[in-house]
Amino acid sequence: VYKPFSAPLLLKRIETHLLVETQKKQLKDWNDNLQEKVKEKAAQVGRLENSVLTTVAELVEFRDDITGNHIYRTQKYLEVLIDKMLEAGVYKDQIDEWDLDYLLPSAQLHDVGKIAISDTILNKPGRLTEEEFEIMKTHPTTGVEIIERIARNTEESDFLKYAMIIAGTHQEKWDGSGYPVGLRGEDIPLEGRLMAIADVYDALISNRPYKDAMSPEKAREIILEGAGSHFDPALVSVFESVAEKFAEIANTSQGPSY
Repeated sequence: VYKPFSAPLLLKRIETHLLVETQKKQLKDWNDNLQEKVKEKAAQVGRLENSVLTTVAELVEFRDDITGNHIYRTQKYLEVLIDKMLEAGVYKDQIDEWDLDYLLPSAQLHDVGKIAISDTILNKPGRLTEEEFEIMKTHPTTGVEIIERIARNTEESDFLKYAMIIAGTHQEKWDGSGYPVGLRGEDIPLEGRLMAIADVYDALISNRPYKDAMSPEKAREIILEGAGSHFDPALVSVFESVAEKFAEIANTSQGPSY
């Protein structure tokens, strides 16, 4: 504003600046509100997605109704293992690259391939025949195929990426004797190596058509004995340090949730 002042011009300039500042404030409030609505909507979609996938996973578990809260417990085991790994610095660089908000819920789908296994095999009392076991061994590959079908109809991929890795590799073994591919050592994705411990531990402490439940103490011994053969030795060391927490989860989360 140049001197000498012109009162009408000065008032007009002030009015213009006040209007600009008011509009800037309104725009900021609108933008903040929009971002909050977007976050809220994303959270709603995330809850819906997780609810749908939980229902799918529970349908699989319901068919194998002896296992009880297997899905819930295995997620809790994974959470305990990962927390301890971060604390101890075990595979920390890899874990830091994960989005745990996606990875942990995605573990629900690790056995989704069992939906294609007949009840005759799935709930057979006694050991499976060689032919039946070969059919059972197809569930990781089938699980990946099912998740891939879901992925083709959605733009979101991180959640399903983790689900595919876990479903496809949780039956692999450290010494290469697992299935479906026979991966060995660190060629097995870390997600699958973690799920192997959680899945086997829970199978051991659960009643199944072909066996009675073992005690958490006996399950702990079997996991420790499997270091270097079935399981990643570094992960077994982590497991050993949190075995009491595993036992607590096992003892407080028994029985079906339906």
